[in-house]
Amino acid sequence: MKRRELLKSGIMLSLYTFVLSGFGFYSSKISANWPKHLFHTDTIDRAIKGITGQPFHKLQASDRVKLKVDKIVEDGSTVPVTITSELKATKTITVLSDKNPNPVIARYQMTSNIAPTISTRIKMGGSGSIIAVVETDNGYFSASKKIKVTSGGCA
Repeated sequence: MKRRELLKSGIMLSLYTFVLSGFGFYSSKISANWPKHLFHTDTIDRAIKGITGQPFHKLQASDRVKLKVDKIVEDGSTVPVTITSELKATKTITVLSDKNPNPVIARYQMTSNIAPTISTRIKMGGSGSIIAVVETDNGYFSASKKIKVTSGGCA
């Protein structure tokens, strides 16, 4: 095989893979069950009720949901957060902030093949609480921490 033919076939294979994965075949299956309505709620209570079906004050706090975040953050545009669930059969982990225009920041679906640990950076509009809601076979559990943001990251 000549070099040109090898390059041409490699480019065509890459393009074919991109088209199949990016235009509906794979991506539509991933986003089919995406809860878009959760990311458009305007209050923390509505967001948690949309996730769990119950109000925030009835959500059970658990010491088996570990939320690691600094108490004081200098820049609200990049707040490092780590959430670990020690609960069996963790299905989803949702990250919320009560001071953001849209409180639901991220939602992660877990499988039994991975450890239920999330490390990410989020934006916060100001000082407030970060809340982690974990869904398991036995219900919903949460952990929250109040942090002080000296410079906000959301408008």
